[in-house]
Amino acid sequence: MNFSAILGPTNTGKTYFAVERMLNFKSGIIGFPLRLLARENYELAAKKVGITRVGLITGEEKIIPETAQFFFCTVEAMPTEKNFDFVAIDEIQLSANFERGHLFTEKILNVRGNDETLFLGSSSIKNLLLRIFPNIKINRRPRFSVLKYCGYKNLTRIPPRSAIIAFSQIDVYSIAEKIKKFRGGVSVVTGALSPEARNAQVRMFQNGEVDYIIATDAIGYGLNLAIKYIFFTSIVKFDGTKKRYLTNDEISQIAGRAGRYKNSGYFGITQNLKSLSNEIIEFVEDYKNTEIEKIYWRNSKLCFNSPKELLNSLNIRPKSKNFILKKDSADQRHLKMLTQNNRVIEILKSKKNNLELLWEICSIPDYTKTLDEFHSRLLIKLFVFLTEKKKTIPGSWIEFQVEQIKKVTDKISSINAKI
Repeated sequence: MNFSAILGPTNTGKTYFAVERMLNFKSGIIGFPLRLLARENYELAAKKVGITRVGLITGEEKIIPETAQFFFCTVEAMPTEKNFDFVAIDEIQLSANFERGHLFTEKILNVRGNDETLFLGSSSIKNLLLRIFPNIKINRRPRFSVLKYCGYKNLTRIPPRSAIIAFSQIDVYSIAEKIKKFRGGVSVVTGALSPEARNAQVRMFQNGEVDYIIATDAIGYGLNLAIKYIFFTSIVKFDGTKKRYLTNDEISQIAGRAGRYKNSGYFGITQNLKSLSNEIIEFVEDYKNTEIEKIYWRNSKLCFNSPKELLNSLNIRPKSKNFILKKDSADQRHLKMLTQNNRVIEILKSKKNNLELLWEICSIPDYTKTLDEFHSRLLIKLFVFLTEKKKTIPGSWIEFQVEQIKKVTDKISSINAKI
C-alpha cells in the first residue's frame, strides 16, 4: 500500500492534487476540516465525473447516490464501515487542536485506503508523523505565489477582491453593513448559515457579483476563493471556553488564503487592529511554522457493556508519548449527564444496544451554543423518540420547532439564536 503525506504552506495545490489523484481510483474518500470545503470539492468533482458518482457526507448534509464511488466528507463524518481504494485526510495538523484534535487523530491512526493513503497538511507536523509512522513517505511542496504584508487600511479604503476576517457573528454583520454602505455588495460567510445560504454567498464572491467577503476564521482552512487581500479586524478569538490570541500558525493559515495559484497575495489589518508585530509579519511572509510535539488522542475501542464501562473506556490513557489524552469533550460530558437521567436509565435497561445509540446521539453538536443542561434535554428527547416503537423523530415535533423559529422578534439575542 502506498502511504504518504504532502506537507507545506497554503496555496501549494495539495488538495487539488489529492482530488485528482482520487478520481484515478475505482473508489475513494477525502476527509476535510470544514463542511464548506467538503461541499466545494464535491461540486468540482461532480462536474468532472458526474453527480451520480460522487457523495457528500457532513454534519449538515448527506447526498449519497447508490452509484457513488467518491466521497467528500468532514473528518468527523467519514464512514469507517466501508472500504475505499484511496483515502486522504486534509489539514492533519488539526490533530493538535484542543477541541477537535482527537477526531483527526482517530482517522489518521485507523483509516486506510486499500491501495493508497494520503495525508495533507502543514510542515509543522512532519517530525511527529515520522515518529508515529517511521516508514511514511513525505513530500514537501513550496507555495505557488508570494505572500506580503500590506499594512493598515481604513475599512472605506479596502481594495476589491478582499476578505475581511472577524471573530463573532455580530462583528461580521456590522462590518458587512459598513462595507455595503461605502463599497456596495458583500458576501457573508459564517458557520451558522445554512448550507444553501453559505454556498450562495461563496458563489456571489467567486462569480465576481461582489468584491468583498466578510468571514470568520474558518475561511483559513481551504476555501479556494480568488482572494487577493486578507484583512484581520482582530487577532483575539473566543475558542468556546475563553478568549485567546491566535497563534502565529493560525494567523499564517488565514493570511495564506490570499493569492491564488501564481497570483501574489497580501495580508493586512483594519478596524481596531492597528498593528502586527514584526515577528508575526516575518513568520507569515517566510512561511514558518511551529513544530507540533504532541496531538490529542482518545481511545476508539469502546466497551458498551454498561455506562460505567463505556465512560472508563473513554478515559483509557495513551501508551505513546506522542499523544495527549482528550478529556472532558462535549460528547463525554453529555454522556455523563444523560446516564444519570431516570428515563434514560430505564431505556438502557431494556436493550443492551441502546447504549451504542445513546453514545451516537451524544455526538450531536450543540449548534445553539447554549448551556450543556439545555442541550442535554434535546438529546434525551431524541433518545426517547428513537427507542420508542416507531423509532423515528415525529414530523409534528419538528414542525413545532420550525414554527417557534418563525415567530417574529426584535431582540438581537433571539434573532441570533434563530439563525
